[in-house]
Amino acid sequence: MAVFPIVQWSHPIDFAYRSSAPYVNPTFHSHAFYEIYYFHEGQCTYLIGDRIMTLSPGDLILMHGMTLHRPHPQADVPYVRSLAHFDPAYLRRALPPETAESLLLPFDELRNYRISLTGERREETERLLADLHILKQAAVQPETARPFAYERFALRFFELLYVIKECCLQPVEEQAHRSERERHVQNVISYLEKTYHEPVTLASIADELHLTKTYLSNLFKDVTGTTVFQYLYNRRINQAKILFRLDPGHSVAEVGKSVGFPHAAHFSRVFKAAVGCTPDAYRRKMAEQQRTLAEADI
Repeated sequence: MAVFPIVQWSHPIDFAYRSSAPYVNPTFHSHAFYEIYYFHEGQCTYLIGDRIMTLSPGDLILMHGMTLHRPHPQADVPYVRSLAHFDPAYLRRALPPETAESLLLPFDELRNYRISLTGERREETERLLADLHILKQAAVQPETARPFAYERFALRFFELLYVIKECCLQPVEEQAHRSERERHVQNVISYLEKTYHEPVTLASIADELHLTKTYLSNLFKDVTGTTVFQYLYNRRINQAKILFRLDPGHSVAEVGKSVGFPHAAHFSRVFKAAVGCTPDAYRRKMAEQQRTLAEADI
């Protein structure tokens, strides 16, 4: 399902305001751009990297690039969120170097981080999100076009980044997990983060965490909306994508083994199902992107 079912536009900042579209069959995914996610209302558990979060209205999440993430909203409750995707390279082109690096610092240092906004900061953030929506519509709808709406949208977005930077001057302590069930699931995710590249069985996870296999399996699916092994395979595939991006010279067999797939055929089958192309095709695509960037710098 498309994340941004809005009008077409070519700005390097993609933005969706108060989206309430049902999140049908959510899957784990990652992307090379940074993301700002703001939770307006609903009931949602969010998995990002090796962490699980139970969201409350006013929660804002910073996401750094290729980290695997997935929301799990309650199906019978409206799920309202605003999202902005942006390429950090755009900030480095649009702003003085020191300013760009300063605004990207919360994403680069804290990486995947939740800020629970309250009071004036929450009101200010929601005003900025509403302004971004108005200016985006003005920039893309000919009948309501306003002079310099595109430029004003970018300025408002930079202002939002300054608010985020201010919030991160004194990092907000993460909220504690709200139930024993979520603590168990967090322990599973943390264990898999350490062992995803090794042979892993449901029995080995259950033994490590002192739970029964049946309880562990049912609990993980209930809290996250996915199975333990769906999560594990997605984690392995995401790491493979990162390795191909960093060095397309690695062979498919090398990468597969390094992320926990000892058999190349199994790796290729799971990778294609998750990404839509074979590992070798993805590797060649990353190599071509690197050549294009290198030629552009010459």
